[in-house]
Formats: sequence, structure tokens, C-alpha cells
Amino acid sequence: MLHIANGDCAVAVLSQVVPGSFLPWRDVLHEGPVRAGLSLEALSGERARFIAAAGWGEAAEVLRQFKERDEAFRRAGQHDEIVLWFEHDLYDQLQLVQVLDGLADLRGPPLSIICEAEYLGRMTPQRAADLFELRSPVLRKHLQEAQAAWKAFRASDPREIGKVKLQALAFLGAALRRHLEEFPWTTDGLSRLERSVMQALEQGPLPFEKLFARVAEEPAFLGDTVLGWHLRRMQKEELVEERQGSWGATGKPRQHREPRWLGGYEVRDETLRWDPASGALAG
Repeated sequence: MLHIANGDCAVAVLSQVVPGSFLPWRDVLHEGPVRAGLSLEALSGERARFIAAAGWGEAAEVLRQFKERDEAFRRAGQHDEIVLWFEHDLYDQLQLVQVLDGLADLRGPPLSIICEAEYLGRMTPQRAADLFELRSPVLRKHLQEAQAAWKAFRASDPREIGKVKLQALAFLGAALRRHLEEFPWTTDGLSRLERSVMQALEQGPLPFEKLFARVAEEPAFLGDTVLGWHLRRMQKEELVEERQGSWGATGKPRQHREPRWLGGYEVRDETLRWDPASGALAG
């Protein structure tokens, strides 16, 4: 039995109570390029380069981890069952559709899924054991929705995401909307995260820990490492500045836009914008 989960914290819980092998997926797919037309291995290489450039890991080690992950994933059909453990937030939902897309043509072991509005790394072992007994079979409709969503997410035109019809994957629609909210908004040119940061700093500078707490979302959107990366990006754009261990707003409008990949699209300007009134990308 193979268990595929979002990361190492989940595996640490699951390995206490369920039998089998464990494969943590470990990728922040909502940041950095996830371009169409690449094989799993080629995409992993591009992801490894982005992660290393972002300062989230040493290049050789990140690439090694992706290579081991992909080799284990290619052997998934050798197991007698594959169980997918993912959460309801954007981080997990993108991993889930990538995994389901990769397993869609597999002819062999049954696929099961466990996906609740709960966080696996915070879960008690007993709760994980209970959920394992209640796992649901992955059906053709789950695979079809995942394939459509993964293709749209990687498309060079992100407006394709809005065309995906979702019903079987209960949390995917909200997660993809949260992804689209990271495009510049029609109202002020800021993404949802950028606006949260600027609003948190309206009353003055904050230490990183307090700022991270202020911009926290439910479902969770990012961890502290990714927020630090965004702050450095916003600092280059002269929206924020760091002084004596605290972050503050500069009071200036954005001086230029640092290129940022969202799925298969690189945001360089405001050609495509999120319209909160219509709930869709405009442009």
C-alpha cells in the first residue's frame, strides 16, 4: 500500500497508524512556474531550479528529492492500493490534481482518497486511523475534474481555470479561486496577499512573527518561509521595507513589478487582473 501525502509532517502522523509506504509530495505549486507541455521529470527540474533560486533549499538536494519522489511515483502501480491524503487549502489541492492527473491512466491498484477540512500535520494519530477506515474510492469523475483543472492551471492563459466545471472535488473550486485572487486586482493592482500585508502595516511596522499572524488565512495560504519570500519581492518593488527586524510600508506606490509566475502564466504587468465584482479574470 502506498500513501501519497502533502509533506513530511503528514507522513510523521500517518506512519504511526497506517501500514505501507509513504510518499510526501513537497511542492509549493502556487508559487513559481508550472508550465504546460513538460513531463513530470522536466517540470520537477524547473520546480527545483525555482525553489533553489527562492532560497528554500540547496539546488542539488532539492533536485535529488524531486528525482526520488518522481521515481517512487512512477512505481506506484506496483502497490496493491494507493491512498491519497490531502487537505482543503490551495497548497494541497494543487498537489492533489497533479497527483490525480499523473494517476489517471493507471490500470492496476485501486485509488482511495482522504480529504477533509482538517490539517494532517496537526491531526492525532487516532483521527488519522479513523479517517483511513473511512477512505473513499477515487472515481472517474474525480480523475476527469483533476485532469481538466491541472491542464487549466498550467495553461498560458489562466482564464481557462474559470471554464473548469467542478463538482466531485469538493474543495478545489474555492482553492482555484484563491489562486486567481493572487493576480493584480482591478481595484488597486495589488494581489490579495499584498493587500493583506499592506493593511496589516497601516498602523506601523511589525516584527515578522506578528505580521505573519496578521496575514494568516483559513484555509491556510502560505507558511512563514513563503511569506518571507513575498516580503523580499515587495521590498524590491518598494512597497515595504525592513528596518531593525520589523517590516513597514514605504508609503509609496509600486515602483515596478517583479515578474511572478502563477501556474503557467508569468505576471509582468496588469494585462490580466482579478475583478472581485465578477469573480473572474479580466483583460
